[in-house]
Amino acid sequence: MEKSNAMWNKRAREFRKISSNAGNDQVFDLFRAKAELKGRSVIDIGCGAGRYLKRLLDEGALAEGLEPSVEMVRQARDHLSQSGYDGTSIVIHSAAFQDFAPEKKYDYVFISNSPVISYYENYPRIIGLARKGIFISSWLKIKDLFLEKIALGLGRAPHTHGGSDIVYFMNLLLADGYYPDFWTHASHREERVDPENFYLRYTSWLYGPEYGEKELDRVKREVGKYLGDDKKVAVSSTNVMGLLYLDLLKQSL
Repeated sequence: MEKSNAMWNKRAREFRKISSNAGNDQVFDLFRAKAELKGRSVIDIGCGAGRYLKRLLDEGALAEGLEPSVEMVRQARDHLSQSGYDGTSIVIHSAAFQDFAPEKKYDYVFISNSPVISYYENYPRIIGLARKGIFISSWLKIKDLFLEKIALGLGRAPHTHGGSDIVYFMNLLLADGYYPDFWTHASHREERVDPENFYLRYTSWLYGPEYGEKELDRVKREVGKYLGDDKKVAVSSTNVMGLLYLDLLKQSL
C-alpha cells in the first residue's frame, strides 16, 4: 500500500487534469440511469482526484469520497473547491479501504477502476456497505499500440490496469445468490495526443510504482522519437470496460 500510494501521489496532477477536462461518459451515465442519486448517500471508493465525486455532487447526491493517496485527496479537494463546492460539502476520508471504519451504511457504493475489488477480503465489506445498490466499473483490457511501440524500444513489458477482477467479483456475487447486471463497453480511438498527458502513466506501466526520474526521462526520450511538428504523437488504442450494477432492493423481492 505504501508503494502504491507513493505512485498515485506522483500521478495526482495527471488525474486532476483528467478530472478538470472530464465531460459526460458512459460509466457515470449508466450509474445515473440505475440509481436515484438526489438526496441519497453515496461513497465513491478510490475517488482519486474527484472526477466522479464531483459528478455525484452535481446530481444532488450526499456523496463522500474514500482515497488513501494524500496528494490525490489534496487535488480532489482543490478540484471541488474550484468547481464551487465549499469545505462543508466536501467529505473525503483519507484512508485505505482496508482501514476504513464507516459509521454508517450508504445508499450506494460507487467504485471505478479501483484495486479494492482485487482482494477477496474486501468483497463482504463492499456488500455490507450498501443499502440500495453497488456499481463497479473496471478495465477488462487495454491495448495501446503506441505504448507497445515505446515498450519495445525500451525493452520493457507494459503492465496496464486491464484485468478480470470485475469478472471474479461478479462470480462471487453469483455464487452467493445475487443477480448483478453486467455490461461491457469497447472503445477505439486514433488521435494525436500531447505526451504530457501520459508520460507518468506510461512510466508506471513500464517500470512499476517505484519508478523515479531516471525511468521517466527514458520514457520521455523514447516518446520524443515520434513527436511530430505539432509536438504530439499518434496514439491508437482499443479498450474494453466492464460495468456491473447490483440492485440490492431487487435481490430481496
